[in-house]
Amino acid sequence: MTEPQDGSGKLMALRGRVVTDYEVWPEGTVLLEGGAIADVSPDDSLLGDAEEVREYPDSLLLPGFVDLQVNGAFGVDVASEPHRVAELSEALLSTGTTSYLPTIISSPEGLYKEVLPALAAASGSSPSGPGAEPLGVHLEGPFINLEKRGAHAAAHVVPPDRGFLLRLLDFAPVRVVTLAPELEGADELMTLAANRGVVVSAGHSGAPFEVAYEALDASVAGVTHLFNAMSAMHHREPGLPGAAFAHPRVVCGLIADGIHVHPEMVALAFRMLGPDRVWLVTDAISAAGMGDGEYRLATRTVYLDGGVPRLGSGAIAGSTLTMGEAFRNVLAFTGCTLPEAARMASTTPARLVGEGRRKGRLTPGYDADVAVLAPDLSVEAVWRGGELAYERGGSSR
Repeated sequence: MTEPQDGSGKLMALRGRVVTDYEVWPEGTVLLEGGAIADVSPDDSLLGDAEEVREYPDSLLLPGFVDLQVNGAFGVDVASEPHRVAELSEALLSTGTTSYLPTIISSPEGLYKEVLPALAAASGSSPSGPGAEPLGVHLEGPFINLEKRGAHAAAHVVPPDRGFLLRLLDFAPVRVVTLAPELEGADELMTLAANRGVVVSAGHSGAPFEVAYEALDASVAGVTHLFNAMSAMHHREPGLPGAAFAHPRVVCGLIADGIHVHPEMVALAFRMLGPDRVWLVTDAISAAGMGDGEYRLATRTVYLDGGVPRLGSGAIAGSTLTMGEAFRNVLAFTGCTLPEAARMASTTPARLVGEGRRKGRLTPGYDADVAVLAPDLSVEAVWRGGELAYERGGSSR
């Protein structure tokens, strides 16, 4: 990690292969000023305005990645160690992630009461600070289908409860809530959350096609980790995945690690939905970026062996995926273009949570969050809020 360099008082030009919404400029320029993107150009015409130029001649300049589902990483568990969120934010920069949602799986109410205010404070402090910006909170549960709970503890899965949800929404700026739309009383919760400006995402759900499609037509805007922990897609019962494919608007999260979802199913989802309806997500836990061993996922103990985190029962519990890896994987799995991959990793998730006017694109007026990828697509550097916040091989903070 490098010491952030203050670019607030100068015009800084980044030169490289600029990835825009629909094309790549081989010798483009991104001009940064005061934490925002001042201008972009397919050539060197802006250099006369720049006070300093950083050259990345063979590298890609992309909008910083936006990860909407981060349970933890680099040894930090969000739910049990909210005081370490700043440490997590800084570490995430090395993966190209510049914005994210700390995520809490189904937990006892006492944990929410303690952890969510701490996450609220982290989300409201120093949005232009050195680490990836916490945009709020993703509540994954507790109003989910017990039979599709995955790594969630059965004891902490509860039926839809309006009062409980209201308390949770008052604790922190919740941006996404994942719930099972087929549960009795879920309709009221979906309407309540949507009216509070929260993205409702269907997940950990056994909803049949008709119920799922009706929910997508009503208050549900997203699907949490498509294919995982939900009704299967069968030719006589398409389930929630089939409803997502059939619906014209819903946006789907996808864990593109080749483990949670087979590469051919990732390719199928891309062909069916396109880059503006897929948001790449890691669902990372504290074991991400670490070696084999024992880790925490909220109230649960998880064992990492060979790169796959599992509960003692053998069930997969989150992932060790990074957004940089997800970006590389989706290119390999689908054959999509670089701009399409960038939209899935940045533009689409930013738009889903209402940040589409300041995050996820390299365009004037947007936050100066730029991921620089080397020719092998590894993360070379990250500019966050107009400052050089990470550079591979740089000195640690």
